[in-house]
Amino acid sequence: MLVTNPFGPGSWTRDQVENISKGWWVLLVSGVLSAVAGGIIILTDWSVADLAFVVGVVLVFRGFFTLFSVPIDGSIRAWSIVVGLLELGVGIAVWTWPGPTLLVIATWIGWLLLFRGVMTVTGAVVARGIIPFWGIVLGVGILEVAASFYLLARPGLTLVATILAIGLTTMFYGVVEIVAAFEVKHLPRRLAQAARTVDGTSTRPLESATA
Repeated sequence: MLVTNPFGPGSWTRDQVENISKGWWVLLVSGVLSAVAGGIIILTDWSVADLAFVVGVVLVFRGFFTLFSVPIDGSIRAWSIVVGLLELGVGIAVWTWPGPTLLVIATWIGWLLLFRGVMTVTGAVVARGIIPFWGIVLGVGILEVAASFYLLARPGLTLVATILAIGLTTMFYGVVEIVAAFEVKHLPRRLAQAARTVDGTSTRPLESATA
């Protein structure tokens, strides 16, 4: 998951960049899982009980991967653990709820998306000075908040509307995670290139002045 610290780190150290980059495969696996699961959710003719089971399983797996992820802004892993445990808890609640209804599913998923979205938006804005792809993170957060309002504000949702909302959000989030995974993987190289560019532009005037 795209975990960020809403209180924001002030800067990155080389060790933080390397640590973030090492966790790129967690984002990739989670993104592939989400994209595939979103497609399956949309394309399958579900009953309410079956939809609750599948959504619960997806959240449990995503929560497990989030527990082992590193926040993409370099903040402490406690944020990943908190969000991972929350996803696990919601997944188990949706999964094991006796006689699940659409209202139960929409409420659990809606509040989870609202929490994640607010956290992601805030973290992206606060860390915009250090995350090169902060706009992607911001867009994901805005989408999650919008989806949460859609689910929470419509207690009379139909099964089709619920499937589309959850499936499309899950699929889109997975695609963004896949893109972000490769951004994170190449982060040390890109920051090194940016540093060399800055050094080059800063020394050029001195060189011309002494020529």
